[in-house]
Amino acid sequence: MIWFFTRGSAQVDIEVRRGGDPAVFELVIDYPDGSEHVRRFTEARKLVRRALQVQQRLIRDGWTPCNPDMRRTIPARTAAPRSRISRAPRRLWSRFQRHVRSRLAATFGL
Repeated sequence: MIWFFTRGSAQVDIEVRRGGDPAVFELVIDYPDGSEHVRRFTEARKLVRRALQVQQRLIRDGWTPCNPDMRRTIPARTAAPRSRISRAPRRLWSRFQRHVRSRLAATFGL
């Protein structure tokens, strides 16, 4: 399972996959500079928690979830009052978190 995030023309890819052993999961993060970070988990709960933490950090830092063709999965909003702007990342995160959990559960039986 792969998620894509963009900011400007840069893209970060986050992949969750099974390791060589069926009881091992890998969280792979590919950064725009070409570097890659791989972390292995034997507990599904820890994998999901870490994947959500990484995605939350990206959203908080201004990255936007998108499709592989770099189109936003959630449309950009027009200008909003300042009070709504501060809540926008939290709302986006809440929607995205539900989506991530359900896809991981369906794909890996977590």
